[in-house]
Amino acid sequence: MRVFVDPDLCMGCGVCESIAPDIFELGDELHAKVILDPIPEKYRYVVEEAIAECPEVAIQITEE
Repeated sequence: MRVFVDPDLCMGCGVCESIAPDIFELGDELHAKVILDPIPEKYRYVVEEAIAECPEVAIQITEE
């Protein structure tokens, strides 16, 4: 599984990082970035939670 954060939509609020810190990171960026790629299936639940909680709907799962 792969995850994409759209930098044009992401406002860098940090919700995804707080839910799934092994997957997302803000760092010095203005938007979140994915730090684990590909993402193991065991993280699906937390990734789906981060997607659901993202206020800008900036995160998408791609099955590759």
